[in-house]
Amino acid sequence: MRAELIEEFQLLQNSRANKIADELTDRILSSVDAVNEKVLSSMSKPGNMLMLLDKTLSFSTLRKLKNRFFKP
Repeated sequence: MRAELIEEFQLLQNSRANKIADELTDRILSSVDAVNEKVLSSMSKPGNMLMLLDKTLSFSTLRKLKNRFFKP
């Protein structure tokens, strides 16, 4: 009887330990995911801005060249 109680207690402790480990893992992973999302969005914003700037510069340069050399 005593051995069964000890085994049951050990199973309960393992179950609680696994539950706590799972909760901590979920919290850590959600925090890491949130940080990754913020880092990626902050890194992509300057890239997008540079691409838009390059596109507008190219169009304005082409427009200037067109007006300069292809005046009717």
